[in-house]
Amino acid sequence: MPLAPEQIRREGNRLKHEASAYLRQHAYNPMDWYPWGEEALGRAREENRPIFLSIGYSSCHWCHVMERESFENDQIAAFMNENYINIKVDREERPDLDTVYMDAVQALTGSGGWPMSVWLTPDLRPFYGGTYLPAPQFLQVSSRLIQLFNGDPDTIESQANRLREVIEKNPRGDLESETKPGLALEAVKDALRMMDSKWGGFGTQNKFPTPLRWQYVLHVWRKTGDAELEQAVRLTLDRMMDGGLFDQIGGGFHRYTVERTWLVPHFEKMLYDNAQLASLYLEAGAVLDDEAYSRTARDTLHFLRDEMAEPDGGFYGSFDADSDGVEGAFYVWEPNEMRQVAGKIEGKALERLLGITKEGNFEGKSIPTRRVPAEEVAKRSDLSVEEVEGLLRKWRKALRKTRAGRVPPGLDKKMVTSWNGLTIAAFAQAEMLFPGRGYLDTAEKAAERMWALHRREDGSLWRSSTEGTPRGDGILDDYACLAWGLLELYRACGVITWFERAVELIEYTLQHFTDEKGIFYFTHDAAEAPLGRKVELMDSVEPSGSAMMVQVLLRASALNGNNDWHDHAGRLLAAYRFYMERAALEMAWWLDAALLYEGPFYEVVIAGANDRRQRLRRAYCEAFPTHSILACVGPDGPNEREETLQPPLAGKASSPDGAVAYVCQYGSCLPPVEDNGELKELLLREWHR
Repeated sequence: MPLAPEQIRREGNRLKHEASAYLRQHAYNPMDWYPWGEEALGRAREENRPIFLSIGYSSCHWCHVMERESFENDQIAAFMNENYINIKVDREERPDLDTVYMDAVQALTGSGGWPMSVWLTPDLRPFYGGTYLPAPQFLQVSSRLIQLFNGDPDTIESQANRLREVIEKNPRGDLESETKPGLALEAVKDALRMMDSKWGGFGTQNKFPTPLRWQYVLHVWRKTGDAELEQAVRLTLDRMMDGGLFDQIGGGFHRYTVERTWLVPHFEKMLYDNAQLASLYLEAGAVLDDEAYSRTARDTLHFLRDEMAEPDGGFYGSFDADSDGVEGAFYVWEPNEMRQVAGKIEGKALERLLGITKEGNFEGKSIPTRRVPAEEVAKRSDLSVEEVEGLLRKWRKALRKTRAGRVPPGLDKKMVTSWNGLTIAAFAQAEMLFPGRGYLDTAEKAAERMWALHRREDGSLWRSSTEGTPRGDGILDDYACLAWGLLELYRACGVITWFERAVELIEYTLQHFTDEKGIFYFTHDAAEAPLGRKVELMDSVEPSGSAMMVQVLLRASALNGNNDWHDHAGRLLAAYRFYMERAALEMAWWLDAALLYEGPFYEVVIAGANDRRQRLRRAYCEAFPTHSILACVGPDGPNEREETLQPPLAGKASSPDGAVAYVCQYGSCLPPVEDNGELKELLLREWHR
């Protein structure tokens, strides 16, 4: 006999014991929720009851809406508790389940999203699914499905078998194929065809920043010098950073905008978005010589460090869109609030500078932007252009303090391994470009935290942790992105431990995530896979784990001389070339890897006493060659540990009182150089910038 909704609401359901903030948010719903596990799955099998599976995440606005409308409704809860085994899953803890069942939803509806609602047979095959459903429709669908399950099992069985076939299909790579020269340069044309020529980016509604795609476009520009690509990158980066997508007061980017102009965001802030956007803006600032991009990147990293870092060094997952149940309330302003902070004259100028108006641009209030020129504001005030340009910098701290007095959006304190890997990389890159500002310390603390908390004794990784408690098996993305972060950290500081740990992760991944042909699976060979192991090629809001592993193999093999790793990367790029030709920007990080593979890709070794080689290291960092990896050794060459890990370093030394740089391509080196300018010239051979 199911418990009454009133009792569950009073005493809580099984989710109250979970670590996930998202699951705990549902702990006092009248729904008899289970977490995914044998208790729920075993009961479904024993009682031959269908499963209702709801998948979402803590900062998901429509997840909260569906909770209020349906999962808090006693009538709906009573019906679901009587007829289904109800399971809640945090997609950030279990991306393996999310991926499998999202395939089914997309096959049924042609689209996907969260909250994801899926109805399963007791043996976990989906037979119906969707995303957000209004309460009347949710109850109607659930009622019809239980009637079919009990009265027409053949229809359910047929549908479940059809969807299982869809889920079990994996992309078939042609391992006998060869890489296609110039593919990465050709595919970028897709970006120019698809982009919004007025506002930048892609699409017209639910406009996502897609930093991976733009980093790939930027890299093709760095290779070719194509002015049209530079213009496309600049337009997109300008409009994203001066619109409402970027938090002009607090720093950091929201997840996406709901219209074309980057003005009105969906107000979630995700760690993975901000890490990747920081990397994009850092590189763009360096190679396009644009301080505004560099400043945006630094503001984003400072937001992460100030608002999303835990005391022990790791980074939390996300901020909600809602404050006290109202979307965006924390981030919007009224004119009088500016004047209360900055006074009548400067407050009025701030209003104009940030686009704060009486009419507002979002539900009667204003999302701050930076689209009004300082010259125009100066003409309408008693301030000079220079004074106007400095207003936000002058008053930002006070504005943040005022905003801090509002009800803040919820912070999900879940730490995800792959997202932290991307964040480590961003802070390491910032250290290369802006040394001495604490970025290296932040990156190293996060790396140590991940290694200590998210790595098991057998070398495997946990997916995530909440308040010090690890949860879930790591997926391919976790190994690949953490290895990427460690390699970038090694490039930034030269501490061999980080390279050593990256190699450990690569070796473990090759052992436990590949088949006999070297194809990467999404999940570990010992992980739960109720409908088989998946191969995921396409980038999403994060890079494809497979594509990131190809990037990591190419970079690590250049320093450790492992030709098998380099060849492995090449075989995968060849195997999936036809997918890349068809998917184009959907596989941007694969195309970026193809660009690296075609090269030239440089391993750079700087030899000399630490104080002497800093000059050459600075020249390397100023060039910011993403088509390279860097190692530094003493004047006598590598020590025993370094040479063991990186055999190509052998013989690379300098005079006791000097420093030299060796620029090589997989062991074949040009004559060493001592001059900064010569080093930069060598790094740009066959590259435009």
